[in-house]
Amino acid sequence: MALRLWALTLLGLLGAAGSLRSRKLDFFRSERELNHLAVDEASGVVYLGAVNALYQLDAKLQLEQQVATGPALDNKKCTPPIEASQCHEAEMTDNVNQLLLLDPPRKRLVECGSLFKGICALRALSNISLRLFYEDGSGEKSFVASNDEGVATVGLVSSTGPGDRVLFVGKGNGPHDNGIIVSTRLLDRTDSREAFEAYTDHATYKAGYLSTNTQQFVAAFEDGPYVFFVFNQQDKHPAQNRTLLARMCREDPNYYSYLEMDLQCRDPDANAAAFGTCLAASVAAPGSGRVLYAAFSRDGRSSGGPGAGLCLFPLDEVHAKMEANRNACYTGTWESSTTPRESRDIFYKPFHGEILCGGHAPGSSQSFPCGSEHLPYPLGSRDGLKATAVLQRGGLNLTAVTVTAENNHAVAFLGTSDGRILKVYLTPNGTSSEYDSILVEINKRVKRDLVLSGDLASLYAMTQDKVFRLPVQECLSYPTCTQCQPASGVHCRVSSDLKMCLTLPRWGQLASASAHAPAAASMPLGWAPGDLRACGPQGKLPDPASVCPPRDGRRRKSGTMPS
Repeated sequence: MALRLWALTLLGLLGAAGSLRSRKLDFFRSERELNHLAVDEASGVVYLGAVNALYQLDAKLQLEQQVATGPALDNKKCTPPIEASQCHEAEMTDNVNQLLLLDPPRKRLVECGSLFKGICALRALSNISLRLFYEDGSGEKSFVASNDEGVATVGLVSSTGPGDRVLFVGKGNGPHDNGIIVSTRLLDRTDSREAFEAYTDHATYKAGYLSTNTQQFVAAFEDGPYVFFVFNQQDKHPAQNRTLLARMCREDPNYYSYLEMDLQCRDPDANAAAFGTCLAASVAAPGSGRVLYAAFSRDGRSSGGPGAGLCLFPLDEVHAKMEANRNACYTGTWESSTTPRESRDIFYKPFHGEILCGGHAPGSSQSFPCGSEHLPYPLGSRDGLKATAVLQRGGLNLTAVTVTAENNHAVAFLGTSDGRILKVYLTPNGTSSEYDSILVEINKRVKRDLVLSGDLASLYAMTQDKVFRLPVQECLSYPTCTQCQPASGVHCRVSSDLKMCLTLPRWGQLASASAHAPAAASMPLGWAPGDLRACGPQGKLPDPASVCPPRDGRRRKSGTMPS
């Protein structure tokens, strides 16, 4: 009896998963193209940025609020506020959502559009129709996002010190943009500055007037005291695409610490070209350290043909390589192992041109961890990190990635260009195993914003005009041992005591839920080895209803829960 009571507690935690595989996915459809997706981890509320609209949905994708953000009278060449008498080329123009970020500590949402040179607004998280700040008359100092619909803008909300909240922004430079590539923006008024103005006069990097490079930003994230940007850069001389990872100290108002270096994702086939362009990136901590997971693509003109690869870059290796590059430039130690021409080709000044390395004392990088005015800055290095893809797919692109990880085990959720979500188990030894493929919307590209709910129970995926809610795990619906284990990755294992396929990331909860939880106390948090002795002669698992009958004694149908 105690065992069955514990099993009921377990099933209550898992939810009604028995019918998940057969039911239709929850989804919401927008009247216009969707651009961005964000989820509040605490409330579960889903926010969508679309062309001319913002949406606020509940966790099940039911509409709560809708706000119109366009169209409006505008022209990319004109400076807001737009007046027809001053801007004769102005016409009704769509507002593409360029940035959608949450600031939970201040209970507000940051949204930036392509209208009016990329200005932004603050809205209340509880009700997006309540606009907390908006100003279209501050001129160039308030232009944040790109006003070119084809140029991506990324960002993150963080702090540079106690009590302040700032917005770190990375964007490409469109033909009618202000040229700013990276900037740090205030999110609150100060005595001398409005919200969305630069944090300091030096907290921006602007492309040189004769810049020969164009950027497409992919992601922004933070790690400890650092802020990172992932972006692709199309160099014109020589013509090539480079994927770059940039880092700077969060508390560096002068950008002395800005450093970028190349990332390369190689094909395991030595005869095939590397995957050249990063399309999506995500950070997770499968073990003691955090890892950057990056999805790359390769076009059909390269050897190996069109395809995609997933590469992993441990952040401790990233930091070590960046520190080695800083030290080499500051002290000039690269001179002993390279020719003068090669040394000039290694280091450069991002957005501007050449940089003068060498001449500084050993230990300068340790003495000035965030750089200094007397040290070379901003600093770029072509001597970056290379990784070999742990997963490859031919003939399609991996367009989105997010990862959930626990106790050295990780599952990657990958969006594809043909409308699927792949579930891939990433083993600690660097191999991968795809165990599920879910069709979200046929031949519709899954967009980059692929987001897990705060409780890790749901995954939200977005296509051109729809957002879908998918279950992260569906353990109770696996009828055989081979489907449950090991094919289902990190989330499911066979329980020999209950003789069923169970979710095992919550063993700590289950052990505390009942003193009778069998063997739970001896299992490490988040992981439990499977026991195939639970499987019958044909590898079949019993119906969950036979293990956990309803309280009235009648057997319930598979997938239904006791009331």
